Amino acid sequence: MKKMTVIACAMVAMNMQAQNATQGYTVSGTCPSEKVFIVDVANRNAPIDSVDVKDGKFVAKGMAAKDAFLGLQRKGGQNYTLFINDGTPVTADLAKGIVKGSPLNEKLNVYDRHIDSLNDVAQGIIEPYMKAQREGKSQEELQAMVSVIQAKIAPIEEELTNYSKQIIADNPQNVIPAAFFGNVMYDYELPELKALLDESHPYANHPMMERIKKFVAQEEAKLAIVGQQFIDIEENDPEGNPHKLSEYVGKGNYVLIDFWASWCGPCMAEMPNVKANYDKYHDKGFNVVGLSFDRNKDNWVKAIKDKKLNWVHLSDLQYWNTIAAKTYNINSIPSSLLVDPTGKVIARDLRGDKLGAKLAEIYGM
Repeated sequence: MKKMTVIACAMVAMNMQAQNATQGYTVSGTCPSEKVFIVDVANRNAPIDSVDVKDGKFVAKGMAAKDAFLGLQRKGGQNYTLFINDGTPVTADLAKGIVKGSPLNEKLNVYDRHIDSLNDVAQGIIEPYMKAQREGKSQEELQAMVSVIQAKIAPIEEELTNYSKQIIADNPQNVIPAAFFGNVMYDYELPELKALLDESHPYANHPMMERIKKFVAQEEAKLAIVGQQFIDIEENDPEGNPHKLSEYVGKGNYVLIDFWASWCGPCMAEMPNVKANYDKYHDKGFNVVGLSFDRNKDNWVKAIKDKKLNWVHLSDLQYWNTIAAKTYNINSIPSSLLVDPTGKVIARDLRGDKLGAKLAEIYGM
């Protein structure tokens, strides 16, 4: 037993040393601006170095964490050209976003440029809406543009998701996936995401994965309430009258506790699905209690009225500081809990077809 403890401690120490190891980088290339910044992508793109560009050329040398994702950013630019600090010299054309170097970095660059091209297409679709906002168009005119833009951008978003997932699937034995998990962490079922974080993968302990691991831990904490009794809270209705959740939950009917906000685009996109299921099953006893993360009462009430959300609505108008978020570990919305007639939570975050399928199972129709 003592020998195993020593070995375990040694492995932990070696792992810490590996994470703290530094590696020199050398980058040369061309750039159309007068300065190039080297940024640490894992640290919110914090600059770690900068070099002047002379006659359109630059050379940068320095030290950074081994296998860190570093970005080459032009002065005045918001985007960056990505490379892995793997110890192999890199050359870069920052006008075209092309990186040459190790096979790993050239592979990463192919992925990165394709993602950028898809994002450029999406940006082109969104730009008319942004322009209309800048020009002060009315809310009615802006809303009319939203559905058109959503229809156009949906296939681009789907391609981005599928492409990012394919990158992760194709690179289980290098660190490349760490750069792309942030694009798709919400698109995996939790068991699949946990499997992808297995310690056998070289990317699993990369600093870029800290956000993903935190998300998984939060999701597991959220799921802990499934199988437990709901927790009572008190908030006000739109008229300012206080109500407890227990007035509506655990009273003999199935209830969806829906966490949402009028400012949340995905929430509003999900509302037609919630309403369709409410209208279909309400006569069978199904009910919905909306707990809003709004902070502006007028916007909250207007959304309820405009979308004809004719069920119970409560809020303390505290935005992310709402008691609902603190009580139920809500860190992203839309989110929901399905509660059985006794008040036991039986499912969490049933969105889209999953909500209808569960209710069809319950009500047999």
